[in-house]
Amino acid sequence: MTSRRQFLQQGSLGIFSFVLPFPPVTSPDPAGLVVNENEGEAFQMRDGTAIVKIKVAKDHGAGSFSFLSETFRPGDALPVHKHLNEDEFIFLHKGAGLFTLGDKQYPVSEGAVAFVPRGIWHGLQNTGTENIEMRFGYSPAGFEGFFREVGTPVGQTFIQRTMDERRAIAKKWGMVYKG
Repeated sequence: MTSRRQFLQQGSLGIFSFVLPFPPVTSPDPAGLVVNENEGEAFQMRDGTAIVKIKVAKDHGAGSFSFLSETFRPGDALPVHKHLNEDEFIFLHKGAGLFTLGDKQYPVSEGAVAFVPRGIWHGLQNTGTENIEMRFGYSPAGFEGFFREVGTPVGQTFIQRTMDERRAIAKKWGMVYKG
C-alpha cells in the first residue's frame, strides 16, 4: 500500500488537483504539519458563499490551538457571539470591516489583529467592497468541530441552516450567539 507521502513524492497528485480543490489534511508526522493555501477541510457557511477551511485541528495532533481561514463577501457578517471554552485570535488578511469586541466597534482593514478572550462578545461585518479573507484560531483546539457540524463540505449541495439550528449546534460547542 502506497502512503500519501509516497504518492505525493511520485507527483501523481497533480493529475487530480483540479478535481479536489481543497484536499483534506491528514495526520501530521511527528515533526509537525505543513498546510498549503489550497489544502484543508473546506465548508460552506451561512448562505453558502462563505468558505471556512480547517488548516490545523485537534485531530491533526494540535491540542493547544487550532488554525482556520474564512472568506466572505461584502455585506456578509459573522454574527456577534462568544466562546465559553476558547480564546480566539483573528488576523484580517484582506478586506475591511467593522469588528465588534465587547461593547465597542472598531473599523478594521488588511493586517488588523484581534485577540478575543473566552466569554467576550465579538463579531465581524464586511463593510468593504471586496471579500474579507481572515485567518483565525482557537486555544485550546477543538472548536473546529463546530464548522464540521454546522457547515456543508465544499462540493456537496449546500444545506441552509436556520438560526435556531445554528444556535443548537453552537450550544453543543460552547458558543452563544447574542440576541
